[in-house]
Amino acid sequence: MSLAEIICRGASVAVTLTLAKRLGMADYGRVGFAFDIVFWLVLLVRDAFEVIISRELARHPRLVRPLVNHVLALRGLLSLSLFVGLVSVSSLTISTAADRALLTLYGLLLLTTALGLDFVYRGTERMGLVALSLCIRTLVYATGVWMSVGDASRIVWVPAWLAVGEACGITLVWVCYSRQYGLPRPVLGFRFLRVFLKRGRSICLIQIAQTVISSADLMVVDLMSRRWSDVGQYGAPHRMITAILTFGMIFQQVTFPTLARSWRQTTSAGRDALNVMVKVLMLGLIPIAVGGAVLSGPLVRFMLTKEYAGAGLLLALGIWRAPLLTLAYLYQTTLIAVNREGAGVRLLLAGAATSAPLIALSCYTFGLPGAAGAVLFMGLSLVIAGYVLLAREERQPEWHHHLGRPLAASLVMVPVCLSLAQWHVLAGVGGGALTYLVTLWAIGGLRQDELRAIISRGEPRTPPRPHTQFASRNRVGN
Repeated sequence: MSLAEIICRGASVAVTLTLAKRLGMADYGRVGFAFDIVFWLVLLVRDAFEVIISRELARHPRLVRPLVNHVLALRGLLSLSLFVGLVSVSSLTISTAADRALLTLYGLLLLTTALGLDFVYRGTERMGLVALSLCIRTLVYATGVWMSVGDASRIVWVPAWLAVGEACGITLVWVCYSRQYGLPRPVLGFRFLRVFLKRGRSICLIQIAQTVISSADLMVVDLMSRRWSDVGQYGAPHRMITAILTFGMIFQQVTFPTLARSWRQTTSAGRDALNVMVKVLMLGLIPIAVGGAVLSGPLVRFMLTKEYAGAGLLLALGIWRAPLLTLAYLYQTTLIAVNREGAGVRLLLAGAATSAPLIALSCYTFGLPGAAGAVLFMGLSLVIAGYVLLAREERQPEWHHHLGRPLAASLVMVPVCLSLAQWHVLAGVGGGALTYLVTLWAIGGLRQDELRAIISRGEPRTPPRPHTQFASRNRVGN
């Protein structure tokens, strides 16, 4: 499943770069604006339901049919209401017919999202079908855009192919579900809604708050910009960075079982598990952030056209959100694993509530770089606050031990990147990566037993500490 998501995100980035080149900065900004509005509505339909329902299906697999019937009815009603509202508001506020068509076609994602049944197979841990469905959606969308969108005159085909791709992937899941469980029969039950809100409110709020924090700057820039070119200039590097953030989310999904198991044991065992995860993240994300910041200008010139030259600074600033937000969300995942999600919810809600005003003020004062800088400030604040909450539970990682080596290796990498980038940016990327790995190996980087712990979702295979051995003997003796 993780491999399929990586492939899909890579293909999505390729489509983004293709559209940015073919449409130009202004028309790409129009597409990005319409997508961003619908994306926020889609998260209400998708993220508010899927996590909690997947958890309930994992606990009670016999309740698949009744849960699906209730969820389809609620999501269908919600998505239809949002779609009608979207079309109505756009007809009153948007004067250009082409922009109204873009927003309406993107709005079809609300309906396809409501019909999705991926949560059934996520909850029952049959991920192969979900992975195949994701690949089909991305393949149809990427192929359609590549073949039919050659310039801005065919811009409406971008959301059209996205909706067609989603429909193809969802149809596959529906066929498999119908063969096993029969056709769904949606039932609208308000009692189910009350139970759902009572049990899943915290998790739903966490999912929504994370999405708001990750994308609030994009929405603020969309609303405050007077030119479509500003929206396109900010949106192109933002979507490249979002792909890196997605890998961080996949990492959390993979390591969550390890955290959940480790907290049932001693405090030191849980802290050791979190230390390994933080170390792995920093070893991977810090060189990406340093290299991306150093080579931001050549990377933008290589991947995009000359009119995006101003996006180099935005990429140099924005790429640091990857390590900051990934680490902040890992701390929130740890709080959930230790049954302290209430504290995590309050922290994330505070971050989500203050992010938009802070970004708007920074954008008004310093322009587009100010919006990117505000997200970094927000990410750093969440990291510090999450660390403090973990420290109260005596679960905090030894963060200062995990920054020295990747930072040192990254500093050695910088002159190599700059030197080789004079010939070609890919030479700078490859040479810098090789230099980083060699330096990291020379100073004693990640050990093989720690890598095996992450890959196998187990605990770090390090010799137990003396107090851990004593605690184990006490449990055996009792």
